[in-house]
Amino acid sequence: MKGSLRGSYTIEASFVMALVLWALLFSVQSAYRLRDEVVGAMALAESAERLSHNEAEPPSEAVLWASNRAGTPFSWKEYQFQVYLSGNPITGKKVKASGKGGWWSLELERDVFDPENFLRMLALIHQEEEDENNIQAGNET
Repeated sequence: MKGSLRGSYTIEASFVMALVLWALLFSVQSAYRLRDEVVGAMALAESAERLSHNEAEPPSEAVLWASNRAGTPFSWKEYQFQVYLSGNPITGKKVKASGKGGWWSLELERDVFDPENFLRMLALIHQEEEDENNIQAGNET
């Protein structure tokens, strides 16, 4: 081999290798952060959905369930979840949930599943339609 190549390729290769490893590290770190955000969002949404369908479960149990479901994140220390009920039976109850960790945060609001109230409202609408039809039938005769 000729003596004109004295190590310049070694320096260039080390610089390129450092860039490749940095890009790989950045990609893995971004993937971990995205994974933590998705896991936190799914645990929070699932916990809010469970609470909106289960009248016997207290909000504190929903928070504990979400924390256990999400586990330990890779990108920050821990998730911080809050789940609580608001509203009243007449205007409708709502489940409000929020979660945060690191730079991530999310707030959700769901209506509580209330089939009894839905059936009552449906019967009221049906009754109003019948009354309206009876009034119209009386006016036509």
